[in-house]
Amino acid sequence: MLRFFRTLRQRFLNENKFNKYLLYAIGEIVLVVIGILIALSINNWNENLKNKKLETSYLKRIYEDLDTDLLQYESTINKAQERNKRVLFLESAIKDSQLVHKSSDYFLKSIVYANYTYRPAISNHSFEELKSSGRLALIENEVLRVSIAKYYDLEFSYSQFDFLREDVQIKYNEYSRGILNQEQLNWVITTYYFPDSASNISKKELDDVYHRFLSKSEFHSIFPQVFESKYSTIEAMDDSKKQAEKLKREIQDELTPRTNY
Repeated sequence: MLRFFRTLRQRFLNENKFNKYLLYAIGEIVLVVIGILIALSINNWNENLKNKKLETSYLKRIYEDLDTDLLQYESTINKAQERNKRVLFLESAIKDSQLVHKSSDYFLKSIVYANYTYRPAISNHSFEELKSSGRLALIENEVLRVSIAKYYDLEFSYSQFDFLREDVQIKYNEYSRGILNQEQLNWVITTYYFPDSASNISKKELDDVYHRFLSKSEFHSIFPQVFESKYSTIEAMDDSKKQAEKLKREIQDELTPRTNY
């Protein structure tokens, strides 16, 4: 083909047909430009397809991370609610020794477990990879991109208050020290792995524990703070849960039309 064009061009020059040669030259330039534009279009199309596949992959991974987060939130809420029940039980036990004798194992466990609390670390690996690699702009839907960033920013802002919960936990552990002896503590820890394990504590031992429990007025004074800490955790987890569910819906709406990626 190129040989044909060279021959045709040479013939025009030899025959001194400048006008025809000029038209031919312009046509040749146009063909070259068209070829370049087609090549660029194909390259852009391939690049856009690659980016779209990459965007879809990241969105699916974030969607899966949100599923993991939701399980964590639900678990944390349930545990915080159960531990607040233990706090209320301990408050009631101060005035009612019968509660202790009727539920001795629950009483012993509550002294240790009532303060256990934590805020789970969210699954943000996919988002951090997306952000640190400078690929956040891959998510073309600006509203969705902002929603994703807000979700992870919100989780980070909540984590800034972890020190308050940790301070309450440290004080609780300090004030409760000495109520249970080492053997009783070992049994409580064992029940974490073997929940059905019975304490077999004698009435005298239980009375001694209860007496030490009653003597710890400083320990009693921190119960409201422990309860409030758990309640705040429940509220925060519930809000995070709603945000995660909302973001999941937005991602699902974005992914649903994509059957070819």
